[in-house]
Amino acid sequence: MAVDPIVVVGGGLAAARLATEYRAAGGEASVTIVSAEPDPPYNRPPLTKGFLRGEMDRDGPLVRPPDEYEDDVVELRLETTAERIDPDAHEVELAGGERVPYGTLVVATGARPRQLPLPGADLVGVHTYRTLRDAEAVIQAAEDAHAAIVIGGSFIGAETAASLRTRGLEVTIVEMGATLMPQLRCPDLSAELVELYRSAGVEVLLETQLEELTGNGRLLTGARTSDGRTLEGFLAIVGVGVVPNVELAQDAGADVEDGVVVDERFRTSLADVYAIGDVARYPDPTSGRMRRIEHWSNADAQGAHLGRQLAGARASYDELPVFFTQLFDRKLQVLGDVEPATDCVLRGSLADGRLVGFHLTEDRRLVGAVVHGESADVIAELGALIREKPVVDDPTRLADDSLRPADAVAA
Repeated sequence: MAVDPIVVVGGGLAAARLATEYRAAGGEASVTIVSAEPDPPYNRPPLTKGFLRGEMDRDGPLVRPPDEYEDDVVELRLETTAERIDPDAHEVELAGGERVPYGTLVVATGARPRQLPLPGADLVGVHTYRTLRDAEAVIQAAEDAHAAIVIGGSFIGAETAASLRTRGLEVTIVEMGATLMPQLRCPDLSAELVELYRSAGVEVLLETQLEELTGNGRLLTGARTSDGRTLEGFLAIVGVGVVPNVELAQDAGADVEDGVVVDERFRTSLADVYAIGDVARYPDPTSGRMRRIEHWSNADAQGAHLGRQLAGARASYDELPVFFTQLFDRKLQVLGDVEPATDCVLRGSLADGRLVGFHLTEDRRLVGAVVHGESADVIAELGALIREKPVVDDPTRLADDSLRPADAVAA
């Protein structure tokens, strides 16, 4: 008996993991991945780290070798754009008019970089940073550009700035906020990061806004800040956030709110249509909040879970959100949901090589943590605590590195 086909729109990590786990779990339906990109699914984290530093070849970021999709009877349709979903006919219309039928449709369309609304943003040498081709273009530009300007001090900006500096470029970070990596919700740690970057020779301009990017004809030569400062730079990275690619699902009638809204099984408001990865706004079981998470581990876990689910598994999704970042030789891991935190109690420091930031809400509940240099046992202990969201009676105990996290939390 034929099984209705599965079509996945979007060719990132979430799509690749879904296909792999669906087949591994015994799923027998045909699987087609429709991707506008020219490359097979790849991991994005290496693009700002090892790949940008020249430590990894072009195949390094790939999720899996292309021939493995053939082995799993998964059709990769690259450089193919989905134009419209017809939920009544259960078809996806592609550019050119071809209509592809589906029994199950998975929207894994990810996100796109925000554009910079500044004069000069269209100069040659100004790059957003999202795709493998973006990374290759920046690497090529970095060969001749001895100075770079990184606009934005969040994940993309901070990671690319560190890698470009490692390549030997003079780097300036321009950040509108008061510190680097504000998403960490830990001011003391962010202040340490500023010192880390400055000690590595990166110029960090905080609470600074660009007025324009300047050029010589079509080519970028620098920038001017709103306070009149002139910066030199022949390469600029724009890292000012991303926008979820909701249009395809929204135009078909799906509920959208900063992402495509899904339930606990990743079902959208459209029959037989699911959404996962960066584009999905889902009920996070560990925090109890609707969230849209733009990190590798989330796309990996959601893709794998939905693949098994479509093959018949019934386990509920219960992943603790976790993500990593690498800034020079410092690797930070963030657990849980730090966004609601109003306080961060820091234990240790980057300079010491061991650090834990405990994130507390206004009512002193532990909801997240940022970790550097700790053992797997400590990280597992922190994860278990965050799932429980305990009230911390005496937050000062959290800073005592002689106490295990569970003992520090206990009254």
